[in-house]
Amino acid sequence: MNRIVSVKILRLTLGLFFIVLGIIGVVPQLQESVFTLNDNYYLEIIFGAVDLVCGIILIVGLLTFARKKAIATASIVVFFFWLLRIILTKFVWGLTIGNSGIYFKPFFSVWLLILAVELVIAAALYVVYQAYE
Repeated sequence: MNRIVSVKILRLTLGLFFIVLGIIGVVPQLQESVFTLNDNYYLEIIFGAVDLVCGIILIVGLLTFARKKAIATASIVVFFFWLLRIILTKFVWGLTIGNSGIYFKPFFSVWLLILAVELVIAAALYVVYQAYE
């Protein structure tokens, strides 16, 4: 399979992921599970809407003849948004530093596994960006 097709498949799956995550984020009755944003109702809706837009941007770029520069710009914006989400969920809300040491929420192995998954998504977003730069 050539590189262009591989990147398009990656874009499609990332786009679908962000659309699903966005829908789950904006519907209050649904729980984002491991991708939760500290169970903050308003923050979940805001990030859910942004996730939805990111997913749409990734997929629409496949269906239109947008310029490579526009696709690269949109991809890097989504990438930095995802990095912001990682910083908030893992390092701002996911850690508690106390007198007895560092506490990971919910606990270290889950924190580490979810961080690894989020970094794989970030790496995929970066690959998409690099393909269109």
